[in-house]
Amino acid sequence: MIRFTVVLMMLVASASLVPRDAHALGVSIKLGPGFIPNGSIPGAMAAVELGPTSPFIEMFRKSGITTSNMGGNLILKLPLPVIKPYGGAGGGISRVSGGGIPSKVYRMLDLVAGADVNLPGTVALFGQVKYIYTFGSGALSGASRVRDIAFQAGLMVRLGK
Repeated sequence: MIRFTVVLMMLVASASLVPRDAHALGVSIKLGPGFIPNGSIPGAMAAVELGPTSPFIEMFRKSGITTSNMGGNLILKLPLPVIKPYGGAGGGISRVSGGGIPSKVYRMLDLVAGADVNLPGTVALFGQVKYIYTFGSGALSGASRVRDIAFQAGLMVRLGK
């Protein structure tokens, strides 16, 4: 949890370092819970949207196995006034530990689809579904592979545009 907090603070700080003229891209911070159905306890996610790019961190726990992901997505949003549906794909790294397996870091691919719902002011709600896929060399065992669908929702704060 301490690592998650440190990385979250780094994401928020990185948004404040964006040059003022880059805010025309649209800078937003997303925070919220997430879960993987079937034996999961709620996890957490944080993301910073910088135009079409979205670096993220997230953590899930399912059936005694903890998965911590860090990466980035390329997001395409429809520019509608109130509800903004989006889809995207990206990658990163996934650390899998617990459940009697040794802790290991894997390469990760993810697909995401969701929508932002604008509220008055600089706040919005978001909901998204994410498919998470880890892969690597032949060292992966079936128990440590992650092939899951995650549901995430929360609050988005717009810092620009």
